[in-house]
Amino acid sequence: MTSSPDVKKNLAFIEQALVNVSAEVKGQVVVLPECFACFGGREHANTAIAEKQWQSNAGAQPINSELSETPVQDALSKLAIKFGIYLVAGTFPIQDETSDKVKPMCLVYSPQGYLISTYQKIHLFDVDVGDNTGSYRESDTWQAGNQVSYFETPWGRIGLAICYDVRFPALFQQLTKLGCKAIVLPSAFTQKTGSAHWQILVQARAIENQVYMIACNQTGTHKNQRQTFGHSLVVDPWGEILSDAKTELGIFGAEMNLDKLQQVRRAMPLQQHNQFSVELISKDQD
Repeated sequence: MTSSPDVKKNLAFIEQALVNVSAEVKGQVVVLPECFACFGGREHANTAIAEKQWQSNAGAQPINSELSETPVQDALSKLAIKFGIYLVAGTFPIQDETSDKVKPMCLVYSPQGYLISTYQKIHLFDVDVGDNTGSYRESDTWQAGNQVSYFETPWGRIGLAICYDVRFPALFQQLTKLGCKAIVLPSAFTQKTGSAHWQILVQARAIENQVYMIACNQTGTHKNQRQTFGHSLVVDPWGEILSDAKTELGIFGAEMNLDKLQQVRRAMPLQQHNQFSVELISKDQD
């Protein structure tokens, strides 16, 4: 998707995209990109729409309730229920009670509308890209997390990472060590860095960890003229690209073949052969 600063329009686009493939997505995992609800506006736009975080296992709330303090989270829960999906909601700004910054949080909802997992982006994008935006300083408004996280599905455990995290292999090694068979990567990769590194990085994380990578990226030119690369990818444990959305809008996907995953891991047991230990940061699960 090409998100704008208009939250309602972005949510409406997501719902219509799900309507278009409702029969195919029921019971499946659907991933939204980073900053799906608000993107391409002023730097502090995400701070303005930040909400208090639902408690884990919170049930769905009325979308249109004027009294609700969490309208976007309510809407996401309703979408998960309506389409019967595991909804991985890219990143959404959650209020931080200890500072004036917000938490860039990936929110995961079950088909019953419950919040079943969260992940706060660990690695913030503070870089000089040299594109038409120039410099990016996420730490000016975002608070970094320090915990790894995952969620459970009928197909196995799925890990959570966000955008710039993909450049830090240890996070993905940790998630693999925790038993993840797939890792999702909601992103807003820039056109410049994406054209140079996106596919290589996503394939590398899939190959070296022998997991499925589900990488959902923003695409196109946004209202503030920021350009994102697109090319949302599904990559299998052997590094084969199963789906490439290129610069198209909509929902694209592929099937996980768990037999192939086990075959790859048996034939080349990387985790057994690895001579380096990975120290876990933390585990954001009960």
